[in-house]
Amino acid sequence: MKKALLMTLILSSQITTAGLVGLNSDELVSVTGKGGADLSWTLSLNQQYATDMSLKNISKLNGVDKNGRAVVTEAYYKMQTSDCPLLELCRLAIAPNNHIENGQKKWLVFKQLQGTIQIEKFSLEGTTILNKDGNPQTAMLLKFYDNYPLKIRNLGFSSLSVESGATGYLNTDKYTTYDSGKSAVPSFDKDQEKGFMGVNMHGNLHIDGNLKIFSYNCSGAGSRC
Repeated sequence: MKKALLMTLILSSQITTAGLVGLNSDELVSVTGKGGADLSWTLSLNQQYATDMSLKNISKLNGVDKNGRAVVTEAYYKMQTSDCPLLELCRLAIAPNNHIENGQKKWLVFKQLQGTIQIEKFSLEGTTILNKDGNPQTAMLLKFYDNYPLKIRNLGFSSLSVESGATGYLNTDKYTTYDSGKSAVPSFDKDQEKGFMGVNMHGNLHIDGNLKIFSYNCSGAGSRC
């Protein structure tokens, strides 16, 4: 029985491959077909989700509430001391034109930079459009779905500051007192890194539609450009 099964598999393999033929470049151009792929995308920086690759979602859910919204029981999009033990390493520093003032290099520093962005599903497909000459032309099609929004979680930075010095981007000065040291700063700023602005975004961006990408200069003479 095993020998008969093995011979059947060998014959099936030979029959299957017998129809395959080689194609040159001109023949490949004339081949058309349909297909696509469903994709997901996540970008996480300086957050729990980014440091634990075993996590498959950006939060732990427990069903939905009466309004149909997901109930989050644990969020993985938060910065922890263990994730970023040295806050001066969780930064983005830019030295525009390597500007130097009074012998000191100037840095624009985004402190405690963090965030997670995720799209659970979008599609990549091929499609046909009419180009500028009215001829059919292939294009790449990206599809976004309203029920799979772009999830933005704690994206931003705690403060923005201008620092001086060759390694000014590592400065760790914090707010403690003001008025020449006579008064303590309010609890809101106490022990926070010095800066003049902070940004934090948290929410869902719903996108529903198609994005077609193609070459404007394609003549459409062939099926591919």
